[in-house]
Amino acid sequence: MEIKWLGINALQFRAPGVSFWIDPYVSRDREALHHPEEVDRYLSGTPSAVLMTHAHWDHLADMPRIIAKTGTILYASATACNIMRALKVPEENLRTISYGDELELPGGVSVRVIESRHLGHDEEASGYDTPPAPELLDKADNWRCGQVFAFLIKYQGESILNTGSANLYPPTMKGLECDTLICGISRWRPGFPELLQENLHFRTLIPTHHDEFKLPLDQFYLRDDFTRLKTAIPDLPGRELPILQWQEI
Repeated sequence: MEIKWLGINALQFRAPGVSFWIDPYVSRDREALHHPEEVDRYLSGTPSAVLMTHAHWDHLADMPRIIAKTGTILYASATACNIMRALKVPEENLRTISYGDELELPGGVSVRVIESRHLGHDEEASGYDTPPAPELLDKADNWRCGQVFAFLIKYQGESILNTGSANLYPPTMKGLECDTLICGISRWRPGFPELLQENLHFRTLIPTHHDEFKLPLDQFYLRDDFTRLKTAIPDLPGRELPILQWQEI
């Protein structure tokens, strides 16, 4: 399987007969939120599915355009689906998922939906029980987090765990094993290295969400989040992905 990183936690996966994306947000603008031309520039192909870790703007806001272009199916929380409904995304393109779900994607890809946590306060997990007023969604702060998922992906004997934020939920993740951990590390806080070491077993860590994500991709640069993490865990088995390039996992 190959992977392409597009900044933040935006990921594309492909293999023969397989194509799916996670959190494909490339507009990278907290004020305007969505730029159709950036989606057209950076996101090519037609995924069979898109998985969404949570409903914040910097993960979800490009999905109406992506669905309109590709007709793909979005697998996401009730909050994320309600935001999409407010933005007139067709119901046929939405699949509400929750903790513990087991998904089977085309091409022999299986996905376990695991309860996780977002960095920050518990109230960030507040969501929308019904579609919000569309005008609310003009402001980034109104893209509520909703349920937070980690995805354990299995394909041809290999396993990949993706977390979209620098936090975990030990009751559902302690002892979890994977070959590759693709881990959001944005502005991680004290205690996060211990969470990784005490709960997860992985062969390789690939960091995401450690770029300055409020700048467009043609001004891309990395913050020091991964450098700090390697200092905190000197024997960390990790590697960084180059931006916008397909790489083997």
